[in-house]
Order: sequence, then structure tokens, then C-alpha cells
Amino acid sequence: MTAYIYYHYPDDPQYSLAYVTQDQDEITAGQNAIIERYELDEEFFVLYTNQGASGTVENLDDDFEDALDEMSPQNRTIAIRLLQIFEEIIEEKELEEDAKLEIYKQIELERIPDAIDRINWDCAAVDVAGQLMSTLILKHALPNANHRTSISMAKWYLESIETGFSFPEFATEEYDWKKWVNEYIIESKRILTVRRNTTAFSLLAEWGCDVVKRKNDIEINLAEYNLDLSQSDAYEYYGDKHTDLCTEFLIESVTRAGHDELISTDGISKMEFVTYLEESE
Repeated sequence: MTAYIYYHYPDDPQYSLAYVTQDQDEITAGQNAIIERYELDEEFFVLYTNQGASGTVENLDDDFEDALDEMSPQNRTIAIRLLQIFEEIIEEKELEEDAKLEIYKQIELERIPDAIDRINWDCAAVDVAGQLMSTLILKHALPNANHRTSISMAKWYLESIETGFSFPEFATEEYDWKKWVNEYIIESKRILTVRRNTTAFSLLAEWGCDVVKRKNDIEINLAEYNLDLSQSDAYEYYGDKHTDLCTEFLIESVTRAGHDELISTDGISKMEFVTYLEESE
């Protein structure tokens, strides 16, 4: 029988795993903390915390003037387009589902410049787009829909190179990911979770845990991931793994769209991409 623990607290997924220990005295429950006892091969305790905001997009702070003022002109243009994409996703969700998009933190726009500055723009088009998609997801600046928003930004980049190019449809009429897309999204979320938690997951494996279950029925088989890494090494190792995954996703996307020439076509520079965004307003 598979031994598992929950990454998100089952009764309230706003709470997620923050710490694991075999000594309950090390942790304390409170208003934003829940302790759950598990007994697999050994007894241990998991601390679940809720550090972020909760509610819907109506609860978002939308005053970004100070954060935008501190950015370079090029980064500001990209950040503004990212916000516009996010707003379009919010509107689409409300039209499709007649519901407000849930949030679990405020928008952290100040994370965007560092994400953009990590991109090597002197690569093939899909490689640049893969970096762009991955770094925006990894920085996790938005309170929800980070994958949808980052994919849309990668789409803008690829469309700036090939006139007439458009992505295949990613979502169903029910606003769910299509199966082939969902496989990438699920693995992306697995990598993101492992990247942040190698130390905790290594201990869980020692104590008899086989699988960590995220919300939305996403299972992380611990034996399939390298957990013998320091936190800094894990950030780099799984950051590279995530970029590779995003690039593979975009390669399949352009191939499905009949534009596999973008796999070998040189990408455009950051300045050229920003100019394209400005001219497309």
C-alpha cells in the first residue's frame, strides 16, 4: 500500500506544508498554523501554514505605480503586458465560470525584473520563449494563474518572430487544460513543489512516505526525484529542469501548430521584443 502525506491541508488547501519534524515540541499550532500527526514507518508531525492573502481578485491591491517606477523602461513594458494578460484571464474566467478567480497572496510585481534579467536572449526562438515562460512561473509573482499568464507571454514572444503564427488551442470549452497540455502543467507543479522542499521531502522519505499529494489530485512520487541536494543546489538543479520542461512544451506547441521552424530560428532580442509589445498596444 502506498504511504502518503498531504502537501495542502485537506480541509483547507490555503494551508500548505511548511515544516516536518519528529519532535512535536519544535512546532506550535496557531491562527495560521495547523499540526497534523502522521505515522508511517515512523511517527512524525507536519506543520501546515497559511502565510498569504485569501479571497478573490476583488481583494487585490492594484496600486503598482511605485513598483513600475523602479523598473527599467524595457522591464516595465514587459511587466505591464503581464498584468494585462492576467486581467484578461480574470475576465475570461468570470465569463466562462461566472466566478471570481481565487487568490492566496497579493501580486508581487517587484519580482518581475529579476525574472526577466535571467533570460539569455541570444538563443533559438523556442529556447528564449522557454526561459521566459519558466522564469515567470518560478518567480511566482501572481496570486493565481501563473502558468496561464506565463504561457501567454511565451506566446507573445513567439508570435513576434513568425507573422501569422498562432498556438494550438490549449484549453477545452470547459476552461480546463487539454490532456496533452495538462501533462506538462502537472509536471511543472511537481517540479516547483520539489524544488522548494527537498530537505523536508528527504526526511519524509526516510520516515516511510512514498507520495506527497498536492491539491487537484497531483501526486509526487518521491522516489522519482533527486532529494539529496542542499536548498541552494535544489533551486538551481530543478530550475534548470523546469526550463527544460517549458522548452519541451513549447517545442510540442509549435510543432502542433505547424511551425517547427521556430525550433531552429534565432530569437529576437529583448529590445526587439519590447518594441513589438509597444507596437501591439
